[in-house]
Amino acid sequence: MKRALRNQTLIMTATVASSTAFLAGGIIEINGSGEESFLLYSQSLGSIFGSDEAPEFSTDHLALVHEKLMSFGIDTDGKITIIPVDTGYGLSLLTLIDSESGAGDNEGSSSLGLTSTAPNSLGFFINDMEQDDWQLITSPWLPSQTLGATFVWEGLTSGDGFAWTGLNIGDALSYSFVEMNDDNAIDAEAFQFVGASNGGLDVIYSDGFKSDGTSVFTATVVPAPPAGLLITGLLLGYRRRRTE
Repeated sequence: MKRALRNQTLIMTATVASSTAFLAGGIIEINGSGEESFLLYSQSLGSIFGSDEAPEFSTDHLALVHEKLMSFGIDTDGKITIIPVDTGYGLSLLTLIDSESGAGDNEGSSSLGLTSTAPNSLGFFINDMEQDDWQLITSPWLPSQTLGATFVWEGLTSGDGFAWTGLNIGDALSYSFVEMNDDNAIDAEAFQFVGASNGGLDVIYSDGFKSDGTSVFTATVVPAPPAGLLITGLLLGYRRRRTE
């Protein structure tokens, strides 16, 4: 009996160890989109910024992110995709607007408004930087910076997007989207929040714009639970099941 319990404990410890490795990336808590908060776990997608120099997020590298998502069965066409990614610039939170195949900047008739505020310690990348109407303003009083942008893209052939980079535990970001003229490029259930799950990527939550054409939410980097706490929880659950 003791040997069986010891073996079970070793198995659970190994499981937690692998889970802790999984949690070694960043964890983003989303609040305000839907009734309850939820967590997004980050994962590396390779060198997604390549040799790009901030703030330029090249169309080729943006297309690479979409290609990676498609390999996990995640369709970005007609979606605003929010995804945390481990990058060479640290933990990054990407906002992908519609799908991008690498066709390049084609002006276009689709547009979307956004205001996003983040700590002034973060880096910043934006696609179509010459086409979009955007401004990054650093507060003279607070340790923050605010992006005000109108994203412009051709809904049938290209997409758009931006990223905050270098996030650390405790960093908080806000997002306020406004529907403009999307030329039917964006679905009714516009937002999909993507995170690492079971060794891959999954859509963790989906949501649409409110009736007034807005969507507001916050994203905060939170710490992972201690491995010891996870092990204790698993052992207590196991012993409880044995005594029931």
